[in-house]
Amino acid sequence: MTSLVVTGVTTEVCVHTTVREANDRGYECLVLSDCVGSYFPEFQRVGLQMISAQGGIFGWVAPSESFLHALTLQEIPS
Repeated sequence: MTSLVVTGVTTEVCVHTTVREANDRGYECLVLSDCVGSYFPEFQRVGLQMISAQGGIFGWVAPSESFLHALTLQEIPS
């Protein structure tokens, strides 16, 4: 399984489509909620909810701070 971290604009269109297509191809996706955007706050909220619905049907959503913190906890092999 390969993982993707997704950022971008138009959460409800481009980001959502990217995550759905990636999921269909076997990728696990994480959308950074503060690194995506929409012209409409309601579309932003619903777009992120749709991605993470039913325990991450298309992917997971988290703020970038949590993602960066998780990266610092990983040991880098020498």
